[in-house]
This record gives sequence, structure tokens and C-alpha cells, in this order.
Amino acid sequence: MALASCYDALQSNQLYNSDQYSLGPLYMDCISDNGGHFNWSGWMEGYDMAMGIHTPSSSIIGSYWKDCYEVISRCNVLIANIDRVDMDASQKAIYQAEAKTIRALMYINLTMTYQDVPFLTAPLTIDEAECEKTDRAAIVAHIMTDLQDAAEVLPQNASSRGHITKGAALSLLGRVALYNEKWDDAIAAYKQVQGLGYSLDPSYAKLFTQSGETSPEIIFAVRYEGPGMSEGAAFNAHWNTPLEAMNGTIDLAVAYYCKDGKPTTDTKIAELNNEGGLDVSKPNPAHFENRDPRLYSTLFVPGMLWNGKGGIDTSASNPYANVYGGAAASLSTIYVYKYFDPTDTSNSWDNGQDFYVVRYAEVLLSLAEAMVQKGGYAYSDVTALVNEVRQRADVNMPTVEEVEGTSLSKDELLEVIKHERRVELAFEGLRLFDLYRWKELDKAVANIENERTMYGLAYEARKFNGERDYVWPLPTAELDTNKKLVQHDLWK
Repeated sequence: MALASCYDALQSNQLYNSDQYSLGPLYMDCISDNGGHFNWSGWMEGYDMAMGIHTPSSSIIGSYWKDCYEVISRCNVLIANIDRVDMDASQKAIYQAEAKTIRALMYINLTMTYQDVPFLTAPLTIDEAECEKTDRAAIVAHIMTDLQDAAEVLPQNASSRGHITKGAALSLLGRVALYNEKWDDAIAAYKQVQGLGYSLDPSYAKLFTQSGETSPEIIFAVRYEGPGMSEGAAFNAHWNTPLEAMNGTIDLAVAYYCKDGKPTTDTKIAELNNEGGLDVSKPNPAHFENRDPRLYSTLFVPGMLWNGKGGIDTSASNPYANVYGGAAASLSTIYVYKYFDPTDTSNSWDNGQDFYVVRYAEVLLSLAEAMVQKGGYAYSDVTALVNEVRQRADVNMPTVEEVEGTSLSKDELLEVIKHERRVELAFEGLRLFDLYRWKELDKAVANIENERTMYGLAYEARKFNGERDYVWPLPTAELDTNKKLVQHDLWK
């Protein structure tokens, strides 16, 4: 039961579930250039961070901290007490390794947001209730050791689906190494994952459905069972139309190139209104045609159908009446589609869709990035990793050599990899961390502001506040109750 409680805490609405108002894994991308709460701006958790007006008292700041530490607390209880249980020693070691891996995942998230945080590896006593921050570098070093040790103990194949495996520990080791520019460690971890039998699913379209949950691409997922079992997911819930709470951006849609691997040259996104801006009630479906097939599994764009509803009906008095699948006109002309099941008309608030924390495509692209960053790479070895992702059976986009060429510089090759990460991994909770570690949040904010003003769209206005926006402030409530905590210098 103690181990089950560790996994259960991952289902928090701030971590890997959502109630449509809390942060959740999909909404994390709405703080980035991938999406926004444009239609529902002003009361969705994280909207103020997207706008650059968040404070240490913002809901997202306190709730994300609280739920990460709840997972850590449960893991620490298991690790500290498992030796008191009458159980086979090898099974104890596996349970402990699972808990340490889950705990490491939380510290990856915490160090990518708040950076220096209290580092707790044992249950707190009353005397220890107040504690200081630990430097991010020290936390990273510790959890990398934990993940290396866990990978030595964990089985290659889980005893039952959903349990942490050797591949999950190594993938997270690679992730934390990549995030902290430890290129050799990242390469070593990811190459070990390559040898464990994972492979890309032939169908990107099927992957993010319940029928894709057993794919050999899934390395670790937060599992859900539903409906009617009180164990269902709601991060992909809807009211039988595209979810108006979450918009994709035009900037992201443009990143899905045409099938020839080149950016679209069609600039007509919608008809123009009287002010010269886009009339989002009259979008142009042709603008979104002939694109990278991953677009249609990630975003709901004009021309797509939502359970049979959508498109333009030229015979109707208002041909655009149902173009958004029954939803109100998206203020960006785009909604989010990944993980949503339009055919689930009665149980989407309690459904069985797992959320994928790590999948093999991330491993391949992360390995490619680490190799280029380290230097001394063989060009064909790097492009082979990107090409493998691009040429999934139902995606089949052109290779790097066919489009970008055979002699890209290091910086040019990194841009190709960054682009591929964005279109492959959109709305999987990774984009914001990528912008942070690449120090490209400023560019992302500028792109969406340009989108808002150039097209005359009724978006939330965004601003970038300099280096401060690369670190989350410590929550006011924590500072009030823990006098040993000191706010980040950038937030004083």
C-alpha cells in the first residue's frame, strides 16, 4: 500500500492529471509558446505566469510545490520503513528503487522550476519541520546517483504495467543529465535505454489513445482506470466539443511543416475583420492542409472533425457555424487534440487514458541533442536519431539529409533537433522546461506577443521580465511557515 500511495500521488491535478482548472500536464504547455488559455484567460491556473504577472502568492506557485512535496513525503516514508516489513530482500530493494525513482522525478521538476529547494530524503520530525534550501547542483548530483543505483536493481520488464522499470530510471537519469548539461552522463544513460528493446510505435495517431497504452514506445506512464472506479483521468476531459480552456498557438501550428518538410507559404489563416485582424469565426481550413501528420494528432485545427462535427458547410446560411466542432470560435483558430477522445461522450471526466511521462521518442531526440552539445559526433549518427522519429510509419516526413542537407553546422543541427522536439513532444509537459534550459523563454514570449498584435487577436498580453522568469519564486505560504527558507534573490 505504501508504494501504491507513491504512484497515487502522481495523479495530482498539478502533476499528471487536471480538473480543467488546475495546472496539470497539458496546461504546462499553455505557459509556453505552444498554447494558452486565450478563450478562458483570467482564471485558469498558470494564466498569470503566462502573462508574466505571477507572484510568490500565485496559485500555481504554491500548489505545484505542495503536490511535488506530497509525492516526496510518501516516497520517503516507504524508503525509511520498508526494512521493517517481512518481505523478500530482493523485492524490498525493487520497491525502494521505484520510490527513489519517483522521488527523483519530483526533484527534477522542482529544480527546473524553483531551482534551489529543501532536499528531503527522510521523513521529517517536528524538530526538522523548518529546513533550508539545498543548491540545485547538490540535489542533481544526489538524484543522479539514486537513479543509477535504481537502474541496477529494477527489472527490465515491470511485474505489472505502470511500475517503474530499469528503462524508466535510465530515461530519467538521461533527462536530468541533459537538463543540467552533463552531456556524457546523458549520452551514457540514453544509450543504455536504446539497448532495452523499446521502439517507436508505427502509429502516432493511435499512440495517444487508450489503445496505444501498451505500445513498446511507452517507458513510463501515470496509469488511470475508468470509468466508475475512482481511478480515472480528467486531464483530457471535455464537454463533447474541443476544450475551450486550452488553445494551441498559430506559432506552434506553423512549426508543423508541409509534407515536403518545408514551412507552409500559405499565409491566409482566416478571413479578415473590419479592423484588418483575423476573423477567427471564419478560419481557412486550407491553410492547415498537407502538413506533417503529427499536427492532426496534436492540435484541433479548422477542417478537422470532432466526433463528426466540424468543417465548413457551404450549403448552410452560416457555413462556419460548426467549424470548431461545436465549440466557440478559438481565439487562435486552434484547440488542443492530443490525448482527447471525441468519441467519449459520457465518461471523459473519469476515463482510463494514461499520461506518458517518458516515451522512446524523447530518448532518441534527447540523445541526439546531447551528442551535438558534447561535440565530436558523427553527423550521420545524429541525423539517424532524428530521422527515426520523423519516419515513424504514419508520419513519414522527409529526412534531415533530404531537406536540411548533409553539412549543417553544430548550431544549425541543434535548431533542427529543437524543432523536432517541439512538434513531436508538444503538450507532454516538456516544452516549458526546454525553453528554460535553452534560455529561449524571451523569444517564445515575443513570438506569441507578435502573433497577438500582428493578427489582432484577443489574447492575454504576455511580457518577459528578464532572468527572473527562468526561476519560480518560493511560495509565500512556505516562507511564512519556514523561517529558514530564503526567497530567491531575483524575487526579493
